[in-house]
Amino acid sequence: MPYLYDVFISYKRGRINEQWLNEIFLPFFENYLDNELPHKPRIFLDTSGLTPGVDFSNELFRSLIYSKCMLSIWSPPYFRRSEWCVKEFLTMQYKQEIHKLGASTVPRTLIWPIVYRDMDPLPDLVKNINYLDYSDFNVVGEAFFRSEKSLKLQEKLQEDICSIVDIINNVPEMHPDFETAEGQANTLKELENYFESRVGEAGDSIQKPISW
Repeated sequence: MPYLYDVFISYKRGRINEQWLNEIFLPFFENYLDNELPHKPRIFLDTSGLTPGVDFSNELFRSLIYSKCMLSIWSPPYFRRSEWCVKEFLTMQYKQEIHKLGASTVPRTLIWPIVYRDMDPLPDLVKNINYLDYSDFNVVGEAFFRSEKSLKLQEKLQEDICSIVDIINNVPEMHPDFETAEGQANTLKELENYFESRVGEAGDSIQKPISW
């Protein structure tokens, strides 16, 4: 089965976060991605607002495994208070390990991380991961588009977009374990153990084992 999405967007919900993503970052991101890809970008953005304590939906799990890569938008609450964001991030890291991606492969990663708000210190989970810093542009409102920051955001994103295009164009073929119901069920079981072994790296606020 082919991939359904080029990019899965993982972000911490919140009124200002969503306003920044939908009104400022995403229109430019989609446009520049569209300029580089031979087809219209297929982007998964979940807006359902899952409730803590409710099992992660099968639809969201499938969207992750059927996405070529992840745009992970980091902010302090992303790792400190969002079990869902940590699940999404760890699931994509699990995919990377399944495909044996690393420093000597193309692509090296399936995760394209950007920092929306500064985090100091970074959680152990991501302290050794290179990221793109967009924290200078984390303001909203019409005044932003009339400011110099708007132009700098566009220039930076046009320069950075090639790295996620490189991931999309070189992503490995869909792993066979993800293509059947039995394989997906086994993957879910493996992910529960993977979550339990990694969740402590996300921060002190999420200490219990998490699962789909």
